[in-house]
Amino acid sequence: MITNAQENQVELYLRSRKLYSPLLHEVKDHFISQISQLMNEKSLNFQEAFLETKISWKNELEMVKADVFSFKKIARIEKIVLQQQFRKINFISILFSIGAFLLLMVHSELFTTLQILLLLAWMVFLGYNFATGKMKFSNYMMLSFHPLLVRNILLGTAMIFIAGVLKYDHAIADLQVSKVFLIYCMIVQLQLMYFNSKKINVLI
Repeated sequence: MITNAQENQVELYLRSRKLYSPLLHEVKDHFISQISQLMNEKSLNFQEAFLETKISWKNELEMVKADVFSFKKIARIEKIVLQQQFRKINFISILFSIGAFLLLMVHSELFTTLQILLLLAWMVFLGYNFATGKMKFSNYMMLSFHPLLVRNILLGTAMIFIAGVLKYDHAIADLQVSKVFLIYCMIVQLQLMYFNSKKINVLI
C-alpha cells in the first residue's frame, strides 16, 4: 500500500519532468500502479520499486527539445502528445485558410469581412485571457514566436520566392500569399490561446 507521502514523492518527480497536469495525472496513475505491482510481486520496498519504475520509464521521460524551432525542453512523452496537438492545429488552420483563399478568389469583399471578424475575435479572446489572468505578457511574446508560426513564415517566404522564380507578378503573389497567411496566423493563434486557457500544453 502506497502512502500519501510516497504518492507525493512520485508526483514531485513527475513535476520535475515538467509534465502538464492532464498528462501528469495519467502518468502518475501508471507509476503508482506499477510501483504497487512491483512491491506485491517482487516484495520490493517503495524506494526499490520506485527506482525500477523510473528506469522502465526512462525513455518516455527523457527531456528533449520540444520542437525544431523551440529551445524549450520537455519530456519525450509530452512531445509526442504536443506534436499530435500541433498536427490538429495545423490541419484546421490550413483547411480554414484554403476556404478563405477560395473566398478571396470569388468574393474579395466577403474575404475582407472575414479578416475583420477574425481580427476582432483575436482581440477579444486575447483581452479576455489577459483580464482573467490566463495569459501573461511573457506568454503573449512566446505566442508571437510560436514554432508553428515560425515554421510557416519560412514556408510563406519560400512560396513568395518560388513565385518570383517562376516569374509570376510579384505584387499579386505577395498580396495573395500575405492575405491568406494572415488568416492562417490568426486561426493558429486563436487555437493556441484556446488550448492555453484550458491549460493544455501548446508551448506557451
